Amino acid sequence: MALLHTGKVLAFGGSGNDPNFLEHPHPAEIFEPDKIGENNGHVYEISNEGIDGDIFCAGHAFMEDGRLLVVGGTYKYDHSVLGIPIPPFRGINHCYVFHPETLKWERIPNMKYSRWYPSCIMTSDKTVVVMAGLTKNFPWVFLNKIETFENGRDWKQDLDLDRWLPLYPRLHLLPNGEIFYAGSFNTHYTFSFSVKGFPSATLDLATRKWKTIGNPNNINREEGTTVLLPLIPPDYTARVLLVAGGTPQGKNAIRDVEMIDFSSNDPKYKPFALLYHERYYAYPVILPDKKILILGGKTGPKGHLHSDPTPSHHEHDEGELHHHPDAILEPELLEFDSKVWKPMADMKLDRLYHANALLLPDGRVMTAGSNPDREHQELRIEIFKPPYLFRGERPLIIKCDSETHYNTTIEIETPNSSIIKEICLIRPSNTTHCVNPEQR
Repeated sequence: MALLHTGKVLAFGGSGNDPNFLEHPHPAEIFEPDKIGENNGHVYEISNEGIDGDIFCAGHAFMEDGRLLVVGGTYKYDHSVLGIPIPPFRGINHCYVFHPETLKWERIPNMKYSRWYPSCIMTSDKTVVVMAGLTKNFPWVFLNKIETFENGRDWKQDLDLDRWLPLYPRLHLLPNGEIFYAGSFNTHYTFSFSVKGFPSATLDLATRKWKTIGNPNNINREEGTTVLLPLIPPDYTARVLLVAGGTPQGKNAIRDVEMIDFSSNDPKYKPFALLYHERYYAYPVILPDKKILILGGKTGPKGHLHSDPTPSHHEHDEGELHHHPDAILEPELLEFDSKVWKPMADMKLDRLYHANALLLPDGRVMTAGSNPDREHQELRIEIFKPPYLFRGERPLIIKCDSETHYNTTIEIETPNSSIIKEICLIRPSNTTHCVNPEQR
C-alpha cells in the first residue's frame, strides 16, 4: 500500500499469491478515506493498463514529485520436485511509475537485475536505491548487486555499493544522509543461514562506503520489523527500533525489542522494553503525537498457516468474524519517554502475512490485507482511531501552504495557535511485507 499525496491510498497485490492470476494479475485498487465522523470511505479498482508483469512482491518508493516507483515482482512461483523447492520464487526486472493525479501506470526502463522481495528507499539527493531480491535465472538466490535510479529516468550500478543482503532488507535514511540496513529480514531462501552473515550496516553514498555496525543482541530474529523513531529538534537524533519477529526456521515468535541510538560514537543495538505479545508479522505506524503503534501478527510458527479449517479470509461474509488461534488482535502503543507498551482496543480482523498498516491524513490508522493461506485473502479494511481523537475538538487548519521547500517558512492559519504546542511533518508511507523504509 502507499498513501498518495492526494490523500488516496493505492493498494496493489499483483497475483495476490495465487498462481492462477500470474498471467492476469488483480487490478490495483484505490481507497478514498472520508472525513472523520462520516463513512469510512470507499474502494474502487483502477486499470492495469501499462502493467505487463506480475508486481506481486515488488519493492516501491516515492520519488521527489510524489510519483510512486515500483520495481521487481514475480516471474515464477515456487514449486517442488520430490518435496524439494527447485527453484524458489523468481523475480522480474520490470519497473513502473504510478501517477497519483491520473491514477495511471507507466512502464519505464528495466533494471539490469531481476528482483523478488527487493527494498527501495529515496535518498536526500532524490536518488532511489534498490537492494536485494531473488533473480529470474540460476542460481536465483545470489544477488549482491545494488542499483540506483537517478534523475527520474536512469538506472545505474556502482560496484562499490554492492553488498550481500537478505530479502526485503529493512532500510532507513538517517538525517546525515546515510542509509541504515537494520538487521532483520524476510526468509524464502532454500537453505538455512544465520543473520550473522548479514550484520547491520550504514551506507555513505558520498564516499561509496559501507560501515558494518554489527548484529542485534538477539541475532535469532526473522521477519521482525523496524521503525525510525520520530526525529526531534534541535539535534534530530536518529534512533531505530527493531521489533518482534521470531527464531530461526520460523519455530517461535518473540516479543523482543531492541534500539540503536546514532547519537553514540559507536552505535550498537541495546535491549528495549518487551512487547506484551510475541509477534511474527508486526506492522508499525508512527503517530503524530510521536507514539509508535504496533499491530497485527501472530504467535507460534511463521509462514502461511495451512491449518485453519475455517479461514475467514476467503469469500467472506461481511458479518462473519473467524480468528486464527495464533492471531494477535490487541495492538500496542509505545510512548518512548516512558518506555512502556500500552494495550489498545482489539482489532476485529486478523492481520497476518501480506497485511499492511499506515497513517491516514486525518490521523486515523488504516489496516488492510492478510493472506493466512494461499488463495485466501482478507479483503476487509479496518480503521483504528488512536486515543488523541477522543480528546475533544481537533485544532482547525483554515489555510496552509500547498508547497514548500527546504529551509523555508511554512505558513499555517488556525484559530487555535495559542493552544498548539508542536507541529509534526509526516512523510506519506509506502509499505509491504512488514517493511516501511520511508516512514518518518
